[in-house]
Amino acid sequence: MIRKHGNFDTVQERADVTRNDILEAALTVFSDKGYTVANTKNIAAAAGVATGSVYRYFKNKKAIFIEVVNMLQGQMSFDIFAKAQAMLDEGKSLREVMRMLGVYSVESHRSNRMFFREVIALEATDEEIADIGRERDRRIREKLHDFLSSQQKALKVSDLEAAVELVHLLVEEVSHRAVIFDSDVGEDRLVFQMVMMLETYLLKS
Repeated sequence: MIRKHGNFDTVQERADVTRNDILEAALTVFSDKGYTVANTKNIAAAAGVATGSVYRYFKNKKAIFIEVVNMLQGQMSFDIFAKAQAMLDEGKSLREVMRMLGVYSVESHRSNRMFFREVIALEATDEEIADIGRERDRRIREKLHDFLSSQQKALKVSDLEAAVELVHLLVEEVSHRAVIFDSDVGEDRLVFQMVMMLETYLLKS
């Protein structure tokens, strides 16, 4: 253990802080420069560490990129369905919950829109990144299926598995078009229409 400001701080804790600093810096660098132009020297400078320190935690730029993706997924993540259940427990209607899910899915892309552009581009060209994306989508669909299954009586769709995939595809495409690639009609209008479509498609009157 290392003494710091009168307290004891473990080496592992300091290492975790450094690693997280590198990931946060990498998010900024990848967003600003793009994956192709960014390099570990840029990332180290942004994190305020030596380039060699980056290689203590990550073997190369791609490994850093993958960990940034994982970090964002963990931050955005699947507790949104726990929030949806909490809203129902508080007496909110399923219609209100569906609106929240649709809006949240779009808003979660906004703060790191340029980074998500890089993710989409790499998913089209790099099989390892594509595999990560497919696994992310599979987990989201699984969580959505579980949530909608618990509300089956309020739904009018009969093929829930197909409905889940369709809803996921719609929300992802609208999120990309509204936030990442700039919709011609504007984000607010597009998201509003998407939420109306989801309500009409999924919910009984």
